[in-house]
Amino acid sequence: MARNPLKDQVAVVGVGSTAYGRDQQRSLLSLGVEAALKAMADAGIDRRGIDGICGSGMSPLAVGNAGFLSVQGALGIEKVTWGKNGWLGSAFVFAVEAVFSGLCDTCLVVQSYRREVNMSRSAARDPFRLRASRFGETGGMGGRDFARRWLHSGEPYAAWMKRYMHDYGVGKDAFGLMAVNNRSHGARNPDAVIQRAITLDDYHASRMVWEPMQMLDMDIPVDGAEAFVITTAERARDLRQKPVTVHAMSLGGTRVGEFYENTLPWTENAFWVAMEGLWARSDLTRTDVDLFYPYDGYTIDAVAVVEAAGFCKPGEAGDYFRDCWDRRENILRLNGGRTLVTTGGGGLAHGRSGGSNLYAEAVRQLRGSQGERQARHADSALITIGSMYHDPSAVLLRAGERR
Repeated sequence: MARNPLKDQVAVVGVGSTAYGRDQQRSLLSLGVEAALKAMADAGIDRRGIDGICGSGMSPLAVGNAGFLSVQGALGIEKVTWGKNGWLGSAFVFAVEAVFSGLCDTCLVVQSYRREVNMSRSAARDPFRLRASRFGETGGMGGRDFARRWLHSGEPYAAWMKRYMHDYGVGKDAFGLMAVNNRSHGARNPDAVIQRAITLDDYHASRMVWEPMQMLDMDIPVDGAEAFVITTAERARDLRQKPVTVHAMSLGGTRVGEFYENTLPWTENAFWVAMEGLWARSDLTRTDVDLFYPYDGYTIDAVAVVEAAGFCKPGEAGDYFRDCWDRRENILRLNGGRTLVTTGGGGLAHGRSGGSNLYAEAVRQLRGSQGERQARHADSALITIGSMYHDPSAVLLRAGERR
């Protein structure tokens, strides 16, 4: 087993979420501050108790130092001993690292999204916007450098779907069943933007966008924000909420770096690297996981995470999902029925948030506070967020106890 000194030493003690919606006409900072205030109230901590901030998101909130500095100023937090910006799942991991290392005692993580900032999929195809943002002298992240394709739409992922289908000789049912699962859970989540369940036939009938990627393979652009308060497990036992501890975590990276033109084999993309690092540091195994939250920016991401986590062999997700399918509820039950998948609907139903809503749902489920949607016997949750190209994080959370 790899060294893991932070095992169960850091805890999530506060969660705050805004409503998710389309075109709310609010700034990223307004959304982030609302979520932050809710998270601090949830934890029972005021601004004087925060000494670290991590601002994140695919937005101007994360450009340069503006992310955490803007949040700090808006909240009136006079002093912090640590601050950083992150992206996708990495912000949460950075905050845990900072608390464990002692760079701060209590860290606030904020992730804000706005639909127009991140571009809808149709906007991403608009030639005028593309010219202004990707190819302009200063516009976009990369400007005239065609190799730096941070600002992209779904083409690289559509290509991976096609390659996966070709290499393993399979159809699209794995992607379709993941979409059905997430929409079924979204239909039970009153906070989800999309609350209409779908069938596998609906999935296959949805509009083709980049062959073989269809409309129902892609997450839902929204305005919204999530925030978390993270502190030591020792302090967490005396606070208001039942703590949720970080048992193990890992960030994954490959030699792909900033390039989306990827020739690595399927089993060597960044999700496999992250999951290998996680399992090497965990006392739990895949069969111990009660709740599973694979990132679903695109269904190909979620399928990749399922296989990288070891729930089935590479190329076998479609057959595995059919074997694990709950026909009555139209959801997945992995591990012989033990493990529920993306109980809040994820990006495909709740809305796109860079995966931060997966963390929020996992924490609330492990607290046992989700009412009619509460999963039974939920003691552990695996969250894997990011891209198969960059920034993947794998985090294993466990339900903690008060003193």
